[in-house]
Amino acid sequence: MMSQPQRHSSFQIIEGSMVGGGGMRGKRGRVMTKAMDKAAAQRQKRMIKNRESAARSRERKQAYQVELETLAAKLEEENEQLLKEIEESTKERYKKLMDVLIPFSKRL
Repeated sequence: MMSQPQRHSSFQIIEGSMVGGGGMRGKRGRVMTKAMDKAAAQRQKRMIKNRESAARSRERKQAYQVELETLAAKLEEENEQLLKEIEESTKERYKKLMDVLIPFSKRL
């Protein structure tokens, strides 16, 4: 003789899962359990895909950050070079201006 599932208020425990209603026994409980197992498997599959996607996203972000840092270093070097060129150009212009304003013979 098979034992009946335990009853708690209006719920039954069928094959390890709780299903509402007093008239659900046997096959229907197994079908619901299979559906819940399928849903759990799908949820697990989604979670794994999401983790993989997040990992790829972090890798892309890190690569982008390295690219930006490299670009920033290059631009800083270029800026430094341009500032030196401006300073040299300014000195040359100042020298030429002084040559025009104060002739060479008077400076001696």
